Amino acid sequence: MTDLKVVQLKQEGYKDPATALRYILEQLESGEIQPCDIGVLVMMDREGGVETFGFGPKSDDLQTLGLRRLGEQIVIDTAFSPEQ
Repeated sequence: MTDLKVVQLKQEGYKDPATALRYILEQLESGEIQPCDIGVLVMMDREGGVETFGFGPKSDDLQTLGLRRLGEQIVIDTAFSPEQ
């Protein structure tokens, strides 16, 4: 299995979606984070509309669904596990 890098979900500095996405792009371009083969982005607007994006050279419906579920589990584990 591929080594996973768990990144703490930060709220401060990420309140503005466009700023957050630009920062992630800067990290990708600088090499601070590795290029992704599969990516998933889910956004909800003020009216409750949901936009979903699957991207990357290896993305397909099944891969993006699996990645979203993996991310969900990492968030749950991080949020509800005692600090180490």
